[in-house]
Amino acid sequence: MMAVSSPTLLVQRAAAGDSDAMRALFSTLYPDIKRLARSRLAQAGGITGLNATALVHEGFMRMAEREGLQGQTRLQFFAYIGKVLRSVVIDYVRERDAEKRGGGMTLMTMSAADATPAPWMDVTDMVALDEALDQLQKLDLRLYQVIELHVFSGMSLQEVADELGVTLRTVNRDLLKARALLSRTLGVPTPDPAN
Repeated sequence: MMAVSSPTLLVQRAAAGDSDAMRALFSTLYPDIKRLARSRLAQAGGITGLNATALVHEGFMRMAEREGLQGQTRLQFFAYIGKVLRSVVIDYVRERDAEKRGGGMTLMTMSAADATPAPWMDVTDMVALDEALDQLQKLDLRLYQVIELHVFSGMSLQEVADELGVTLRTVNRDLLKARALLSRTLGVPTPDPAN
């Protein structure tokens, strides 16, 4: 049995392939990860048939089977977990919609995902949002990272600034740009800078 370690040390050891560290990390951070999973499901408009526990376990299985753990710090770990959980939800939506005749649309409330009141994208198709995020990543990696870390991983703007090694002012500016680009790509009204 391994001694209790800090989350950052556990992340580093788990990323290096230490299975005991991975189990300890999962156990230590499970409540936070489950809270993040609940947030992903709320963003997806309350998808039925998928609950927070199942989402967390599927995310960890996906990491173990396909991708492994990425990141060296607790913040990087949560950024990565947020991305994995979002991909699980989107894959679930795509599979479910493929089974329906003519596909289907799953609505997602983006303002609920963001800590600030943001009518910038009230409702959008989740698969279209994923595609828009892919485009944003190709266009400007840092803008994508700001959205991924703040909106989808729940980090504060200061945590995002610290993680990316930029100022809080830069993160705020990048967030406005990223929101505007996503809004344009998705064909929704451009966000009000005051929000």
